[in-house]
Amino acid sequence: MTTMTACGMGDPSAGGDKAASAATTAAAVQRNDALTARARIASSDVPTDAVDGPLLAGCQMFPGDAVFNQRIDDAARFPAHAMSDHWIGMIGDTNLRTAWANTESGPDSEAYRGVPWHLVGSSPDWATVSFRQPYAATDDPQPAMEQSDCAVFTPDSGLAVQQCIRAPQQQQRFPFPTDAAVASKGACGPQGCGERRRVVLESGACRLWEASASEKVGNQWHARATAAWDLNSHGMRPDGWSTGDAGGLPVLPLLLRAEEAELGEIRHALRVSFRDSVLDDAHVWPARHHDGGPTPGGIPFGARLRLRSDIAIPPEWTPQAKVVARAMQQYGLLVADIGDDFQVPGEPSVRWSNDTMAQLRSFTSRHFEFVDIRSVTQHPHFNADSLRASW
Repeated sequence: MTTMTACGMGDPSAGGDKAASAATTAAAVQRNDALTARARIASSDVPTDAVDGPLLAGCQMFPGDAVFNQRIDDAARFPAHAMSDHWIGMIGDTNLRTAWANTESGPDSEAYRGVPWHLVGSSPDWATVSFRQPYAATDDPQPAMEQSDCAVFTPDSGLAVQQCIRAPQQQQRFPFPTDAAVASKGACGPQGCGERRRVVLESGACRLWEASASEKVGNQWHARATAAWDLNSHGMRPDGWSTGDAGGLPVLPLLLRAEEAELGEIRHALRVSFRDSVLDDAHVWPARHHDGGPTPGGIPFGARLRLRSDIAIPPEWTPQAKVVARAMQQYGLLVADIGDDFQVPGEPSVRWSNDTMAQLRSFTSRHFEFVDIRSVTQHPHFNADSLRASW
């Protein structure tokens, strides 16, 4: 057993127009079919005896039998992936990066790192969202709108989640936090907005809303893409749709949070990013999207890895560090994005200990292995459009 030591995500043109129109119609039908399937899963695929998933502000972060909340430390059911050694070799001996800060000093601080989240209530007064980036006037907003979710309010039915492109612009809404509560690092400019995620939990309805590259200019909010999930269901967004992450995965249910670490148990997988040169332009379930350049034999988005069972967690580590390390062994990490190598994002909080972060950074990629999850994906009840991972 290896012991760790602490150390420093007619008319030819008319014919062309007809062909383009037919293609557009076909694409729209395909999108609507995908949305219908998503709604079916969301409404009917939740078993009544499902164990609750991890809770946050009274909302479960998907049912307990959703893939994000399934343990993968049973080596008989989840053996090491046949490509594990190859993928680990591609990564190299890279130390884990703790991508969160133990400061809450504000979005303008260079020390402010991590993924903050906001809690809001349902309201017809949510802000409208524009998908034309304010600093890139030539951008075509349609592709982003086709893959984005908006909140649409009607007097009769209240709030409904709808494909943004199907709603009038003045009805395309998103629960952006109030100006005083907005938290994210950096600012938009001529070169773009970077990540600037808005991660919002809608209390009561228990819906998760996430926006990427978002910025308020004057009184108008802009975003590159928006996404929503019903946290009480196994419903997934259509395959091929992006989110704030290249892998098309939700952020919040995979986010490392200080409160969980302090309570002594983390019951879900975490997110991890790697550099583009080790990631293939492919994705596997439960990821819904991929990005970047092709890397033959590279790691697909949605791959899962875990801290090896022969890696002993040092008894002298902080309670926080030991809880996080156990979660990495029991639930592992999902490849969610392109970014800094071996970067695990978390929630910025003053509750994080400097020692916790230093100790976790002593892990290297060599202490991990990729996991074969065919015991789930080859199960007779498996549905590739559902998050459910056990029966």
